Amino acid sequence: DQKARVMVTSAEEADNTVTFLLQDEDHTMGASLVDVLNRSSNVVFAGYTIPHPSERKVQLCVQTNGEVSPKDAVLAAAETLAKMCDSTKKLFRSRFEEFGNTMQE
Repeated sequence: DQKARVMVTSAEEADNTVTFLLQDEDHTMGASLVDVLNRSSNVVFAGYTIPHPSERKVQLCVQTNGEVSPKDAVLAAAETLAKMCDSTKKLFRSRFEEFGNTMQE
């Protein structure tokens, strides 16, 4: 069953605000995206809520300054987050390997 994992639940074009619903996600994704979004100079506001603790859904609200759309801001944040995760994974593996080599000595 392939249902959409991201949906727009509301959009206010006048103030460049969009609320997205992220299916099958939790605080980990919500907090991470909000952190990256709030680092952008084009993002005026980014926040998230979990509508109900028993459902794996995140409501992500993003308001931009109009230079980029909320959708583009979220896409850029997701790409940045993916790069951050790749970098962290590479660093972890490198340090783990170094640690393993010192244990063999």
